[in-house]
Amino acid sequence: MKKLLEFITTHRERFEVTQNNVFAFSWSKITRRLAFLEILEKNYIEASAAFIANSDAARQLIKPGTHPVGPELAALHEAAIPLGAEVHLQIESYYLFAKIILDDVARAIEYYFGAARGLPLDSHDDLARSLAQYSAQKDITVAPELVAAIADLKRRISDVRDYKFSHEKSPRTMTGTMWGEDQLARIVMMRIYPRGSDPEQFDTEPLMILRQSIDDYLDRVVDFVTGNEAKTVLKLEKAQAQLDSGE
Repeated sequence: MKKLLEFITTHRERFEVTQNNVFAFSWSKITRRLAFLEILEKNYIEASAAFIANSDAARQLIKPGTHPVGPELAALHEAAIPLGAEVHLQIESYYLFAKIILDDVARAIEYYFGAARGLPLDSHDDLARSLAQYSAQKDITVAPELVAAIADLKRRISDVRDYKFSHEKSPRTMTGTMWGEDQLARIVMMRIYPRGSDPEQFDTEPLMILRQSIDDYLDRVVDFVTGNEAKTVLKLEKAQAQLDSGE
């Protein structure tokens, strides 16, 4: 987040007072929700540890063969329900706020360079779909690495939030919890009574991996904006306008 914060603090001074402030607030929406992600990541690590410890304790009580469930094992099974719900809450909340961050970035870009006819940038999906035409209309340069990052995060964040969580419709979808050697829980989704047309099993990613991709993306966005700063539609502070014009 350091590069983004420095960008907001220094770049805002290019603009006259009203747009200086609106510029800062449009980008501060992003830093505000990045702080949410930090909290969620911490909660996620703690929730993962608690869920996995409970599961490991239950596994140690299970003996080969058929045996009645004793009170200790029954208590662990009962505890697994809220522990699993806590894990899922942290993961789904993370995807929700991560997608909002991506949408906020698209809107901040549109505010900076202005609206383009028929090409609104109201969401990350809009940005992924329209960036090539938008940049052509605005005569701004887009690095291939930024284009690739936009497509990558659409697949890994926007589409997951939209199609796996918010708008998942199949009554045959089963949602569970798994983990690997990293000891970080994941949501796993699959269809019961599978059909040939069903999607493959889906697993969420560890949240810190997503966060690194988001941070890398934001660095690229800052480079994109500063590299095309001469094309902004925002009104420059008088001294900055004179400096840019060479007067």
